[in-house]
Amino acid sequence: MTNTEQVELLRAAIAVAMADGTLSRSEKGVVEGLARRVGVGKVSLDAMLDTAQADDSIADNILIRSKKRARVALELLVAQARIDGEISDEERSLLVRIAMSLSFTTDEFQSIYEAGIAQADALRRSRRGSS
Repeated sequence: MTNTEQVELLRAAIAVAMADGTLSRSEKGVVEGLARRVGVGKVSLDAMLDTAQADDSIADNILIRSKKRARVALELLVAQARIDGEISDEERSLLVRIAMSLSFTTDEFQSIYEAGIAQADALRRSRRGSS
């Protein structure tokens, strides 16, 4: 994924994390990890979080050129939304909006959605097993 696409993914991840108005510890960990990978510092990340809290349009018009990379990114966003144990209606609505902006069909989105949930649930089970 290009650096620009990683920043786009970070923007979308922040919007999804803030969609229900709360940022769980698990969601914050995912967002901070993405920010570190992209090279976004704490001050910039905090500003992005503040912006997303005020306006979820930060996730509109996500630009990821490759369909394969867009699929991976959307699956990660679904997993991030599920990492706290549930996906709120607001998060799901935003995920659907993002999927539409990435030109995924309803069937493609459903497949990606299920894969993202499975990924998050497997991670949550492995974390519980190692605690």
